[in-house]
Amino acid sequence: MQRPSKYIVFTLLLTALLAACDKAKEPETEPTAQSPNANSAASLPEKNYTPEVINFEGFGPAKFGDNEESVRMSWGRPLNADKPAVGATCYYLRLDPLPKPQQGIAFMLEDGQFVRYDVDDPKWVAPGNIVVGDTMEKVMQAHAGHVENQPHKYIDGAHTLIVTPTQAGAENKPSSARLIFETDANNIVINWRIGVEPQVYYVEGCN
Repeated sequence: MQRPSKYIVFTLLLTALLAACDKAKEPETEPTAQSPNANSAASLPEKNYTPEVINFEGFGPAKFGDNEESVRMSWGRPLNADKPAVGATCYYLRLDPLPKPQQGIAFMLEDGQFVRYDVDDPKWVAPGNIVVGDTMEKVMQAHAGHVENQPHKYIDGAHTLIVTPTQAGAENKPSSARLIFETDANNIVINWRIGVEPQVYYVEGCN
């Protein structure tokens, strides 16, 4: 079956974006014992948010509520599907091969519908121009007036920052999508996710 043109255009955009990110991540010199954070988000060139890829409606052409095929077509490369737990319909599509130590980006589906994606790699830029490794202060400034700050469920002194979109969703209705950042106890962003309610609030993912 021939892919719709919107997926072809998006695949080209995504390929260019990933190539640029990979190039930016290459250090000019090898990290030394005196520079343990040579590959941290703070040491990377500033990245720009790409709303055509990351947004409150979904991931590129794949919109929340679409099926697995739509997600795979949007990604345009191999993805491995987790096996749902017995009696459950929630699972992730994960990168193949899986990057280490991060997962990079993973796409959650439940009841056959795309409902969320999770990011723990600084190559992906969240709304507000936030990446993994940025500070909680930057999140609060970028989304001022639209952030609910809650204590992290598992990490003492850490935070869960829930961002409500400033614009209405499809058909000018209030969006049920949320952007959630998790920090560590030092107020550094360690991961983020975008998805619809209630799945975006699943702290343990599909577990």
